[in-house]
Amino acid sequence: MIIEKIEPIALQSGTLSLVLARVTTKSGLVGYGECLCNRPPMQQALFATIRDAIAPAYIGRSAMDRAALNVAVRRRFASFGRAGTVINALASVDIALWDIVGKAEGKSVSALLGGAKRQRLPVMASLDKYDDKTKVRARLEQALATGAKAAKVHEAPLNVIEEARRTVPRDVPFVADSNNAHTLADIKREEARWRALDLMFFEDPFWPPEDLLAMANMPGVPVGMGADFGSTEQMAVYAKVPAIAVLQPDVCMLGGLSEARKAVAMVEGAGKEPAPHTPFVGPAALASLHLLAVAKDEGYFAAIEPADGRDMYGIGIPRWQPAIDVPTGPGLGFDPDPGFLRRYDCAKQ
Repeated sequence: MIIEKIEPIALQSGTLSLVLARVTTKSGLVGYGECLCNRPPMQQALFATIRDAIAPAYIGRSAMDRAALNVAVRRRFASFGRAGTVINALASVDIALWDIVGKAEGKSVSALLGGAKRQRLPVMASLDKYDDKTKVRARLEQALATGAKAAKVHEAPLNVIEEARRTVPRDVPFVADSNNAHTLADIKREEARWRALDLMFFEDPFWPPEDLLAMANMPGVPVGMGADFGSTEQMAVYAKVPAIAVLQPDVCMLGGLSEARKAVAMVEGAGKEPAPHTPFVGPAALASLHLLAVAKDEGYFAAIEPADGRDMYGIGIPRWQPAIDVPTGPGLGFDPDPGFLRRYDCAKQ
């Protein structure tokens, strides 16, 4: 299974910017991967990095050597940083190789990862940022009406998060992601109010996150973080911190499934809860479903807000619902709809 061609694909559907990689072997097998991409400038950088930096390191090599190739590329580009654009771009090719190997062996990615422990995963409705109590309340009510089993808001003001908590029943797991908006002093000053939220976990609570390294446990306020980490080694440093209850491996920011599987195993071994970060609708979403399926304990698939032009497989990944099936077909289980790729290809818009 010699890699013959690697093609980055830039897609734009409304406000959604995507970067995929299509990898083709000399035998004709095709696999798809994805980067984490939210903005057009990031899209341009990731597209060029796949094409000009990552692809040349893979062409002519065997897809079966995906884990060794992942490490080799990390070493080759380490002087440009061990997290960020290069590692994110690397993920798209790595995921595609897992897809190819699964197809070649007639096995799902879950099987390649050791075997699925569950065939359906509960869905967490993950809201956009609204910064408005009325809007957050209304959107949460819509999310809960779909039967979603958990809810997550991306808000910073404590009063907005408190309004969200009043909207979400106490028996529904609730996550607040503040995207590092606060300081540790802010959190300490209002510790009683944060504790009263009864959070499943408080994601990325403050800046700088390094302050967590010396932070004592904060009873009733479990902290989650790590979606921006680029390696298992970086995540392992924070796995030792008492205040951190949850670590969030992101299959793209970690550089693909080859590294994400190691990160999940490390987090479980450290006695922390792995909660894979899943802001995806494409191949990385499928890869994350497989990763969640083989984890020791059941976790949520956090689905971003649904909108037209986001379902590239026609299986309802970008939809709030009670649960989602783990693909069982070879490789990732599905290929993107060719019509979707043509319709939203940036080169044709």
